[in-house]
Amino acid sequence: MRIKVATSDSSKEKLNRIRERLEATREKMEVEALAFIEATKQFVSEWIQREIEMAVCSPESSAFPENIRFDSGKPDKSKLGPNELSLKVSDIVETHLNRDNYWIHRKALFQPDISRDYVEFKKEKIQKELTSSVRIIIGCTTEVFWELEEGEPEQKGWVKERGKRKYVCFLRLSDEMTASLDRYLKLCEEFFILNHEMKQEMLKIEGKNPDDKTFMHRS
Repeated sequence: MRIKVATSDSSKEKLNRIRERLEATREKMEVEALAFIEATKQFVSEWIQREIEMAVCSPESSAFPENIRFDSGKPDKSKLGPNELSLKVSDIVETHLNRDNYWIHRKALFQPDISRDYVEFKKEKIQKELTSSVRIIIGCTTEVFWELEEGEPEQKGWVKERGKRKYVCFLRLSDEMTASLDRYLKLCEEFFILNHEMKQEMLKIEGKNPDDKTFMHRS
């Protein structure tokens, strides 16, 4: 009986240690998620301003159509000033990126697997979804000053996806965005392992057999 109690106490202590490490990792991931969101605001604002200037100076190289007019009196400027545009971009980015379904650390669900293939699949999925969202954010921002007439097709380089304009040409994320996303995805590996270890330890405490999975070894 004493051995059973000691084992139970040891398991609970181990579970608490895993939970503490998991929460610490979750906090680090939240920092990187917010860093990515802030970096995206800066990136989109600069991208829009650059393309507006290019549409005037070198329209053939711009992502915008040659006949676009940002203001009837001043064709070389957007209807929104820099500060207004920045605020608009901030709102659009928050709406599209600050959503729990993009950030796996905000979810309370246990991961069903911890194999290397599964973890890489989840990381690629996160990166793909975020990049796609950034393309839609750019499209939504352009709709502030560039609206198509009813029935008018999208210009080359743009498509409609789920009713939103999306930029589909080559897009290189900023160094700040890439760095924060890389750190987030690296933390994902640790998060998956700790998440799964906690589930296994909880099953032991409940007297159930842990899943016999192929674990991804820590490097």
